[in-house]
Amino acid sequence: MPEENSKPFGDPAHPNRPYPWPPPPEDPIPGKAADLIDLSAPRLIVIRQGARKFDYTVPRIPQERWFEYFDGIVSTAERKGKQVVQHTDASSAGVELVEKVVIQDEAAQRMPLAHRLAVANVLTSAYVPDQDMQGFGQVPLVAIWSAGNGGTMRRYKNLVHSFEEPTAEQNRRYRREDSRAQIVGGSRKGTTVYHGAQRALADLYDQLIVSVEGYAIGDTPLAGREMIASHMDTFHKVASVVRLFAPKEIEIEDEDEE
Repeated sequence: MPEENSKPFGDPAHPNRPYPWPPPPEDPIPGKAADLIDLSAPRLIVIRQGARKFDYTVPRIPQERWFEYFDGIVSTAERKGKQVVQHTDASSAGVELVEKVVIQDEAAQRMPLAHRLAVANVLTSAYVPDQDMQGFGQVPLVAIWSAGNGGTMRRYKNLVHSFEEPTAEQNRRYRREDSRAQIVGGSRKGTTVYHGAQRALADLYDQLIVSVEGYAIGDTPLAGREMIASHMDTFHKVASVVRLFAPKEIEIEDEDEE
């Protein structure tokens, strides 16, 4: 398995992240931190190009559509002589996702490739910031979701997912799914195709989630396991729950050499 696959899915360096992946800048996008993401409302993604403004409306993306996106991510390793060449392509899957959920009329079919890539990056922008979890099982999430008043894209930093502690069996299930690989073309000169664990992670999210902060359905804050599992964006499910299966870094101090 490629070394990068050991990284949490929320890490921008993970091979299943979209590429190109510009890490969100540190300066906040204008918006009130207390606002909630309305999971029931269509998302408005605004792209500014010079004096022109392009608006793209994205309806709620069903879970099966997200699974198609995850299944479309290509992560392979191929032996060429003494070298192993790794190849990862998530941007093609992102473009296909945008074409399925955004492009619905003749005008939208003329959407430039650069815009399709940009919209895909927004749809898959959720990540766990480089900080400790707020408590055992509490995973913070940062995401760009939709344009606010005036057409300005906004970043939400107040998102929190609180989970039960995974069992040993749930950990085994994740590790088993995350290490799945298929050799195509023979063991010596073939290509190893790595399969993601996103379907298993989405199911584990539904089993482990206790509460969330920062989300709503209309004016009603999202609450209760059944409501959360039914309405939470699948990409946010995967990006948050995978953090539970990442080992905690231990602070180590080297002994002074005498």
